[in-house]
Amino acid sequence: MSDSSTAPKCCSNLAPAYAHLLLRLWIGMRLFMAGVDKFRWGNGETTTFSFSNYTELKAPPIAKLMASNSFLPEAMCNAFANSIGYVLLVVGVWTALGIFTELGLLAAGAVFLMLGFGLACLPDDTELVGNIGVSVAIVALALMTAHAKKFSLDGILGKKKAE
Repeated sequence: MSDSSTAPKCCSNLAPAYAHLLLRLWIGMRLFMAGVDKFRWGNGETTTFSFSNYTELKAPPIAKLMASNSFLPEAMCNAFANSIGYVLLVVGVWTALGIFTELGLLAAGAVFLMLGFGLACLPDDTELVGNIGVSVAIVALALMTAHAKKFSLDGILGKKKAE
């Protein structure tokens, strides 16, 4: 039998902090890469990334498809389609870095819910539960481990302030 009071002080249990780090990095990477994908056009060697790809080739078809398959007004669908790529990039970086960790994760969850709503407006929403639902659950788990944000920018700066 071991007494926990005699355990060495140097080796604290970092498992929750590691779990939170992995979850937060996964969420940030997933959002960021989904945002990057909005600026991509083509395949293989012909792939290009540009603002014009997003504004001219990606956003209009998304908005049209959403408007024609839902009760939403076209102007609202256009606003969503024209902004979601930038929102994905910003919230992805915000979450990965761990700046205002809980607020960033809440924003990430809201973005996944917005993507879920957008997918639900489309005629074939099979991705909704499998992809978006799991992502929302991962964000919830990350929020539940946010108390262990030792490896976030918040945790690092908060530690230095306390010293």
